[in-house]
Amino acid sequence: MAFKKTEVLQVPMDSNSPEVLNASSMDEMLLGTCIDKALASYSKHQWDSFVGILETGIKKCQTLYAGYKDDLTRAYILLAAHFTRQANKELGNRRTVLQAKVTNILSMLDGMQRPNDRSLQVVKGFALMLSAGRAQDADAQFVSVIREKSDNIMALAGRACLAFNRQDYIPSLGFFKSILMAQPRGPADVRVGIGHCFRNMGELDKARRSFELALVHNSRCQSALVGMALLKLNQLEKESTQEGINLLCATFEMNNRQAVVMSILATHFYYVRDYEKVLVLAGNAYKRTDIPQLQSQNCFQIARTFHATKQFDQAMEFYQLSVRLAPEGYVLPRMGLAQMLLRDGKIDKAKINLEIFVEFQPNENRAMLLLAKIYLQETTPGQIDKALNMLFKVVKSGSARHDIDSRLTLAFACEQMQLWEQASTAYSQAIQISTELGQAIQIEWLNNLAATQMQAKMPQVALNTLDKAIFQCGIKGGDHMVTNLLTMRFNRARILEELHKYDLAETAYKNIINDYPSYYDCYLRLGVMAMQQNKLTVASEYFKDVLNADNDSLAARIFMADCYMKLNLSKHAIVNYNSILRNCTQVKDTYAMVALGNFCLKMIHSALTRGDLSSAKRQQKRALSYYGKVLNRSPRNLWAANGIGAALSSCNNLSEGGAIFRHIIEAGNECPPAILNSAHIALELGQFKLASQTYKQCLQDCLPENCVEVMHYLARALYGEGKAREAKMWLLKARHLAPHDPSLMFNLALIIKKDADQVFILPRPGSNDLKRAELELKVAHKYFYHLYQNATAISVSACAKGWQDCEDLLADLPEELQRVGNLELSNVDRIRLQEQRFLAHQQQLEEQRIQRQEEERVLRENQIAKRKEILERTKQIMKAPLQSELAKKESTMGKGRGQKNRKNVDADGEQNSDDQFKKKTAQKSRKRTTIKENKSAKKCKTKEFIDTDDDDSEVEAGQIVNLESGRTLEQNLQSDSEMELNDDGEPEEIENIQDRLREHSEMENFTNAQENGSPTYSEFE
Repeated sequence: MAFKKTEVLQVPMDSNSPEVLNASSMDEMLLGTCIDKALASYSKHQWDSFVGILETGIKKCQTLYAGYKDDLTRAYILLAAHFTRQANKELGNRRTVLQAKVTNILSMLDGMQRPNDRSLQVVKGFALMLSAGRAQDADAQFVSVIREKSDNIMALAGRACLAFNRQDYIPSLGFFKSILMAQPRGPADVRVGIGHCFRNMGELDKARRSFELALVHNSRCQSALVGMALLKLNQLEKESTQEGINLLCATFEMNNRQAVVMSILATHFYYVRDYEKVLVLAGNAYKRTDIPQLQSQNCFQIARTFHATKQFDQAMEFYQLSVRLAPEGYVLPRMGLAQMLLRDGKIDKAKINLEIFVEFQPNENRAMLLLAKIYLQETTPGQIDKALNMLFKVVKSGSARHDIDSRLTLAFACEQMQLWEQASTAYSQAIQISTELGQAIQIEWLNNLAATQMQAKMPQVALNTLDKAIFQCGIKGGDHMVTNLLTMRFNRARILEELHKYDLAETAYKNIINDYPSYYDCYLRLGVMAMQQNKLTVASEYFKDVLNADNDSLAARIFMADCYMKLNLSKHAIVNYNSILRNCTQVKDTYAMVALGNFCLKMIHSALTRGDLSSAKRQQKRALSYYGKVLNRSPRNLWAANGIGAALSSCNNLSEGGAIFRHIIEAGNECPPAILNSAHIALELGQFKLASQTYKQCLQDCLPENCVEVMHYLARALYGEGKAREAKMWLLKARHLAPHDPSLMFNLALIIKKDADQVFILPRPGSNDLKRAELELKVAHKYFYHLYQNATAISVSACAKGWQDCEDLLADLPEELQRVGNLELSNVDRIRLQEQRFLAHQQQLEEQRIQRQEEERVLRENQIAKRKEILERTKQIMKAPLQSELAKKESTMGKGRGQKNRKNVDADGEQNSDDQFKKKTAQKSRKRTTIKENKSAKKCKTKEFIDTDDDDSEVEAGQIVNLESGRTLEQNLQSDSEMELNDDGEPEEIENIQDRLREHSEMENFTNAQENGSPTYSEFE
């Protein structure tokens, strides 16, 4: 370790009386004294003196004493701690030098073999924190210290800082609180750390309170001031923002070298547009820090300042520097860099930067809008879908509720995807926002709105929009008034044409031609309207007018060829198509190329009709070439895709053609020919159910309801599916629309015959069905005979066969009618007989029911009479007096209290009658036990006799009491007299009443025995 050689080191020990230490005097000084003097200098913030004294003391103070090694270790630890603290504040080479010094000192201390020194472990932990990637080693040092002493302040602070850097705010908060528990009056920085933990956890009130407590302990704590300023600025209020800026300014006055404070102030001055201060503050902050994220932020401040002052080259340079320095997740400079790249036309690089930005900031509207515009320029389906999703997200966000640009971009994207309703809505919203903001509505917006409304099948609404636009264009004027007015007049005529107001549309087109004779689009539209009205000659004249002015007009040439094809002038049509083919290298219009493909498709059909397969293959190749060129230019052109499917299917490539038609249908029901072609493919492949469903869908959604051709195909599919009757109904409807079509007549007669065959096949057909089949067979017979007699395109042999089959069926029909009639009569007789039997059976059952009810009534009356008789007998028994009661009354009246005297007989008399008394008592006990068992078996309630001599008894002698209810026997019998009959019709508890009577008589006998001098039952117990 190298030290600066200094002969004389001046260390001012006091501001009033500085002390000078000579090197010679330090030779005799003890190292411990030198350390005390160095610490005195450190307490006065004299850092150079502190380092000089310690380094000189280590060299000169070599006098050995008892604690010399401990003091030497202490001196090295103090130097390492100071250099670590200084390295944390310095940048670049200075920091590297200080780290090297710390490393050397720690190496010396390791050689001194003091592994358990807690101070050394703490210093080593903080030194390791200076190196990137050594946080885990530093944490291990702090952990070993805390295991030995759990309240070590510096170790707890180190672990708290490491946890905070890992964004583990809850553990960090716990360590900081542990410091305060160990030392309640700890430094203010501890409370600052607690405040930052709470701020990152979202508990802003607790964070504010922590910063306030830190300022109470130290009013000049810069970290606390910065924390309070951040809380104020994040409130996003005018007053709180000003307070936060004041706090930052106060911090800047205390220390103008804090990079964080300067960076935040630079951000503030950028938004107040004080760009000079931004450049100064951000530049100094960039120089004062080596933290990559902070450097990137300051470069971003400088770059966007140059961007705002239109110094685009310098802005590009600093944006690129900021992107290089930015850590992962900091993507703000990429937005500015993408804007610069777009300005220079580097769309691919701009796209990459915007995609990275949106990945980390998915809700940033401006970035999504720029990226969506880039995707729309690529015009590929996948990219357009991404652009639509982004634009819908931007429009729905609250921050873009007044953004006109996003609505216009969304409308353009919807037009690309042919989402006309959404495009119309987006234009309407843009116009509404412009009106709310008091801005002038652009005429182009109204014209585009009308065009999308027209595409969305709202022609009347589009007409009203255009009328409004034309009115405003006439009022406002402007540089492009003439061209805008001409375009809107033409669009208005197109809308009238769509509304089938051909007279008004024709007048509008002719008015435009009068004002602008060279506007040939009006001639083309007049010719197309004439073709739609089947005025083919007039249409050809309009097309000739265009060709006279411009013989190379592809649109006029194509329309002319189509017109000749409809006039069955094939030679003239071929001349026009050949003229187009000669100039095919110049053909760029998709409509023209699709028309050429359609012409080749017609040639394929013609060649197949002639049986010329080689010519059909050549024409198929040319058709596929034209359709392929259209798809290369416009990948979403459904008509070209439909042409490819038709060309493939024409040459028996049904599976490939069917797959193409299915893809077109999945894209949307916007190409009716594709749906119809898919039905044709299903019909050819024998998928009759799918074909019939698709034909019905075409008739319901895409085609006119009176399309005879599709009805014919539908009937054919239903016939193949086995639904001849439904097919017959569709053919009847088609025949009403085209009564002279021989194919319809033949197919209808064929299906009628098929339906009649199905009726005859039935095991038991109805007479009505046979009569209906007879009438229909006569009609089919006439159809076949008519087609047989007249020379038609239908096969004569097929007509003759159908006519003969109808005659055979009609010949067999009378016999079948007779048989079915007889069967129906026999069925009627059988049904009538079954009904009679059923009614007789029902009547018999009713009589049995009445008889059963009468028997039950008689039985019930007999049971009631029997019950009354039993009750009367019971009442008579109860009313008769008991003999025991009469005898007891007579004995009581004659003797009075003599019964008690009777108990005092002499002993000799008792001994003589003792044997007799025991026998009687035993007999009565057995008899009483038998009575109790019988009563228990019959579930009778227990009765007990109450001794009349008991003074506590409230019942007179000879009275029987129910212990459960407290009622006498007479009350029980009276209650029994009111009982109901049971289910068997017998009176309830008759046997119980008889048991009670037997019991009563036994009680009477027992009473007589008592009166004769026998002991009572209670005495034996």
